[in-house]
Amino acid sequence: MKTVLSIGNFDGVHIGHQKLLSKVKELAKERNLKSVVITYDNHPAQTLNNNSCPYILLPPEHKRTKILALGIDEVQLLHFDEKLAKTSAEDFLREYMVSKFNPAIIVLGYDSHFGYQRRGDYNFLLKQSKNFGFEVEYVEPVLYNNRIVSSSLIREMLISGNLYMANRLLGYPYTLYGTVGKGSGIGKELGYPTINLQLEDLCQLIPYKGVYFSIARSRSLVFYGLTNIGISPTLKHKDKAEIETYLLDIQRDFNGYSFAISLLHYLREERMFPDKDALKRAIEQDVTFAKKLVDNKIICEFQ
Repeated sequence: MKTVLSIGNFDGVHIGHQKLLSKVKELAKERNLKSVVITYDNHPAQTLNNNSCPYILLPPEHKRTKILALGIDEVQLLHFDEKLAKTSAEDFLREYMVSKFNPAIIVLGYDSHFGYQRRGDYNFLLKQSKNFGFEVEYVEPVLYNNRIVSSSLIREMLISGNLYMANRLLGYPYTLYGTVGKGSGIGKELGYPTINLQLEDLCQLIPYKGVYFSIARSRSLVFYGLTNIGISPTLKHKDKAEIETYLLDIQRDFNGYSFAISLLHYLREERMFPDKDALKRAIEQDVTFAKKLVDNKIICEFQ
């Protein structure tokens, strides 16, 4: 069966990606074709930069799930290794795109590239289209303040603490994925036990330190909460940021559970308190404020 095909890293599956994927879906529906996306189960920069750990917005399986949820029929995850990095654009087109998916149309965005030295782009495909019998469609980027909406721009926003705009450019709340591990128990001592998230993918970007109003999901369970991202300077003096979430009015052991923690609002910066009592009072104020948000349904348009 012929397909409408697109290829890219699609990290974050943000509103720019969503525009492109909507075009893929629309063309597939018009022509009664199958919609297919080729992407990667690792960030290409990891291989190109000697196995460094680039900040990613979405772990690969969640990226795949999100693309499928947008109505794409099939997502092919390739592993970007040294062999793939050295594959010429011609060979990549022939072996990974044409022979496997028989595209009638290939849809590209402004930064869509493939093959050695990123030579596979819109102009390359236009030249190859007659040889292989496909059409090429180009989708214009989405702009924000005269800047192209990109994964890099959203990373900048998350690192600098601009969650509000990051969520709008993503089109959904930024979400951290992981498993609950054993914590220090300090939250429990203060009367506010937390779940301590160990990231599923150690390359996932941890945003700006501070306290966030959040929503936590595990299986069919959904809870509102307060997520502290930071080093807990008052009591722990850690040198590495931790992700701890107090689930509002929930006293239960979730050790070993997988959780998705979506950050809805940035409340305040992490700070050093003079003592444990001052810290506890600050947490009480945060909890009171969070409950008001829930009670008054002033939560977030993204859930």
